[in-house]
Amino acid sequence: MAIEKMSLVNLVGGLPDLDQALLRCLRCGCFHPEPAVHGAESAGGISAVENDNASGPLLASLLRLGSELKVDFPEAPELSSDLRLDGLQSYLDSLDAQLSELQQRERTVKESVSQHEQALVQLQHLAGLNVSFDDIFSCRYVKVRFGRLPSSSYGKLPYYENSTFFFFDFDHDKEYYWGAYFAPVSSVSMVDNIFNSLYFERMRVPDYAHGTPDVAMANVRAILDNEREELEQLRAGLEQLRQENQERLCQYYSLLKCCQAVSGLYRYAAAVNKRFYLVGFVPQSQVEAFKGLFADLPGVDCVSKPSDSDPSLSPPVRLKNNRFSAPFEQFVGMYSLPSYKDMDPTNLFAITYTLLFGIMFGDLGQGLLLVLAGLALAKWKKMNFGRIGIRLGVSSMIFGALYGSVFGFEELLDPLYEAMGISFLPIKVFDNAMTNWLLIGAIVIGVVLICVSIGINIIVGLRQRDYQRAVFGHNGFAGLIFYLAAAFMVVNMMALNTDICGPLYVIFLIVLPLLLIFFSGPLSKLAARRKARPDQKIGEFIIENFFELFEYVLSYLSNSMSFLRVGGFILSHAGMMTVVMSLAGMVGDPSNAGGAVGYGLVVVLGNLFVMALEGLIVGIQCLRLEFYEMFSRNFEGNGKPFQPAALTD
Repeated sequence: MAIEKMSLVNLVGGLPDLDQALLRCLRCGCFHPEPAVHGAESAGGISAVENDNASGPLLASLLRLGSELKVDFPEAPELSSDLRLDGLQSYLDSLDAQLSELQQRERTVKESVSQHEQALVQLQHLAGLNVSFDDIFSCRYVKVRFGRLPSSSYGKLPYYENSTFFFFDFDHDKEYYWGAYFAPVSSVSMVDNIFNSLYFERMRVPDYAHGTPDVAMANVRAILDNEREELEQLRAGLEQLRQENQERLCQYYSLLKCCQAVSGLYRYAAAVNKRFYLVGFVPQSQVEAFKGLFADLPGVDCVSKPSDSDPSLSPPVRLKNNRFSAPFEQFVGMYSLPSYKDMDPTNLFAITYTLLFGIMFGDLGQGLLLVLAGLALAKWKKMNFGRIGIRLGVSSMIFGALYGSVFGFEELLDPLYEAMGISFLPIKVFDNAMTNWLLIGAIVIGVVLICVSIGINIIVGLRQRDYQRAVFGHNGFAGLIFYLAAAFMVVNMMALNTDICGPLYVIFLIVLPLLLIFFSGPLSKLAARRKARPDQKIGEFIIENFFELFEYVLSYLSNSMSFLRVGGFILSHAGMMTVVMSLAGMVGDPSNAGGAVGYGLVVVLGNLFVMALEGLIVGIQCLRLEFYEMFSRNFEGNGKPFQPAALTD
């Protein structure tokens, strides 16, 4: 249960060295900045450091150019040692001009290619015309219109056989007829109206189409070949421009990200008499290395102090746990981080959560599958849940071996234990006597864990000299004495039947602790050498504390009974697997080949269903026991996370 120790560091130097000082703070990856005004609020002439952040617009321009050139910027930019931006703007302007010229020419050529491809499609429908376009368009007294006519309208042309036009079709399919109609200049308007009513779609023959359609298509194909070749050259030019500038753009990207991160740290700095002032927290184990970063900056002084030397600053929290417990920091973070002066509950959480899960989800085979799934998630997906799953699977395998359960087969391990001469294994959870012991054992586990939680709260309270928390509170020494005494009274009445629990026992171990809890407020003030008089009126004090005391007593009972779910889920898990085996036996007989397939299929699907459903429920219930029955007694959870300055800021 470790919270890494922090040191408060102060950085003081001339304003010209501020950028380099901040850059080194970024490079170390261990400096948690705090607003400097809190560390220098008593000094005079304090002002915010002015920051002319020119990196923002430059970075936006660089990212735009990189996107258009399809440059792959590094996900983790390197920290630059020099933050000068000389010549960057002119370089970006020059690159932008080159890129714009190539892109504009590419757009023009693409548009021309598109037009010529469309013209080629149109000319292909006129391939049946053996007359030169030049001869047709040179007629003075006749007008021609090229286009396509819907098939339904083509059949209506005989109705206009007396009109002054001729329609010639050159190509057709199921929907259209492609062709041209000829009409005298004097009546072309009337003919146009007729064909408009027939939904004729006019097709413009390009001005550059000369000769017959075959000759015109050959010319268009030649133009297209040249344009496509030019388009490939332009694309090659863009690729060459990307290759020539990618490395330089990535270097400038890293530089600008550094400048942006440094600019983001300016809000933590204060200026006093042309000198900057920075304050922050660094892990004690890295303080000397942090100081060494400023050895080549003689104008910058770095001083370390104890973490509590400035009451206005709360040290950040970074959890430091062993390999077994580290994955469970995720669950602790779901509740909240412990405060810097509190105790890290991760180790206790990891041990108790793993044990509780294994007890409730005990199955050797299913636990093995959980281990394999955890290994896969941890190795290939790099998921923290995979690492947790490995630990929970191992615990499930251990308790599954004790229960003799392998994929729901409850008798599979019986011969093994008989051969080993172990008579008390496996534990038959459905045996009447064993069922009672499982429920009693669940209550015992709950009592032990609640006492451990109260004990941790006492230790933390003594460290913080909070006597109400450590001694007089319901989760303090008085509450622990009452809880243990009450638990022993219940055991004595149900099993021991001794004369220990007499009047003196009740007075000193039941009544007196309750009175200490009732008067915890005044007594804690008295212990701190302050006036013990209650803050409210006597009547209000009595009523309020009476109902609070009544609630505390009920919470001891309800919290203890809550652990019955541990035994209940042992029976629930075994019961669900019994149902699966019964269904498998109804579907098929494993002794013959025909029934074995159905039997095996039900067993496999049933195990997967139980693993998914029961595993999720057990995981949630274990989390509930941790948060509500244990954390609520010793964990305040008001810690501030350790967030060192980095390029991602």
